Amino acid sequence: MKRSFHYIGLVFAIIILLFPEAQGQVKSIPIGELADSMRSQSKPALILITTEWCTYCQMQKAQLRKNADFQSASADFHFSEFDAETRDPIVFADTTYHFKNTGVSTGRHDLAYMLGNQHNRLAFPTWVLVNENLEIIFKYPGILKPSDLEALIGALRRNQTLKK
Repeated sequence: MKRSFHYIGLVFAIIILLFPEAQGQVKSIPIGELADSMRSQSKPALILITTEWCTYCQMQKAQLRKNADFQSASADFHFSEFDAETRDPIVFADTTYHFKNTGVSTGRHDLAYMLGNQHNRLAFPTWVLVNENLEIIFKYPGILKPSDLEALIGALRRNQTLKK
C-alpha cells in the first residue's frame, strides 16, 4: 500500500515538472519580446498598460485571472502586461524607447505613451490591440467590463478563425 502511494507521488511530481504552466492559459509576454513572438506566431497582440500603484489596474488584472474565456484564448492572440513606469530601455518595432522623468521620483516610459496616449494623455489601465504588423487597431483607456472583454476575445477568435 505504501509503495503505491510513493509511485503515485512520483508520477504526480513528474507531471508537475513536465508541465509547469497550465495548458491553455494566457501567459503575459514581456513587452520587449512581443515583436519576436509575433514574428514567430502571426497573430494580434493585446497589451494592458498598467502601473504598480494603480488600483484599477490591479482590479483589471484580478478580473483577467478569473475570466475563463480570457484564460483559454491563448491560441488567438499574444498578451502583454506592460508597466508604464519600467525604467529599462525597450526595443519595439525596431525602435528603442526609454523611461522619461516627469518629476522628482515619477515618470513614464515612452513606449507606454506611444502605444496608449489619447489626446496627449495616458490613463491607467489602457488596453491596446496591435495587429501582426504592430499597427495599433484599438485603444481603450479604462477597465474593460467582463462583457466587453468577452466581446473583444470573441472578435479576436473570429478573426483568427477567418485567417485559418
